[in-house]
Amino acid sequence: MLGCAGNGGMMPLPSFNSNGILPPVAGTDPTDMDRSPYIVSMTELVQAFGTTPHRRQLLRNLIAYRQLISAGGYTSGLQFLDGSFVEDVERHSRREPGDIDVFSLLHVPAQYMQDPPSWQQGGFQFWADEIQNQPRNKDRFRLDTYAALVEEFQLLGLLKNVMYWYSLFSHQRDTYAWKGFVAVVLDPIQDASALTLLGEQ
Repeated sequence: MLGCAGNGGMMPLPSFNSNGILPPVAGTDPTDMDRSPYIVSMTELVQAFGTTPHRRQLLRNLIAYRQLISAGGYTSGLQFLDGSFVEDVERHSRREPGDIDVFSLLHVPAQYMQDPPSWQQGGFQFWADEIQNQPRNKDRFRLDTYAALVEEFQLLGLLKNVMYWYSLFSHQRDTYAWKGFVAVVLDPIQDASALTLLGEQ
């Protein structure tokens, strides 16, 4: 296994298959609940995918982006991570991953729920300029970032949004092969541990 099981719904991260991608289902039973997205901690992500200096720098960039999110008051949420970063791209394509694809599903910070006018007075600007600004985040972090707020949607809209990203991330864009991807819960403590681990590698 690439990673180890954690708690809080985390599951083992399976090894790459013969095509150099994560299998969409970990076991042999196609109806098994142990399937993508594989929820891992940041330390497990570092241990599984921080295998080269280039990959470790991308992980540092991801943690910097997560720290930016936290600085804006966003402390609850989940990030889907995908792209060539979570594939054995060095082997199957003879290249390094160019970036990490990141879809962040975040809860509105409590400060904006308690004081709605403050969202228009500065909260929305931070959301648009810092968290959602894909070109800016590609330039400064080498991350392909997308984000949505849970509270923006009714249930049907939220499910449709999540299923869109699941469908997009669960298939290779070029081959349309069904594949697995990972998810990481926002957790500053785990991020700090992951940074320590990255410093030792």
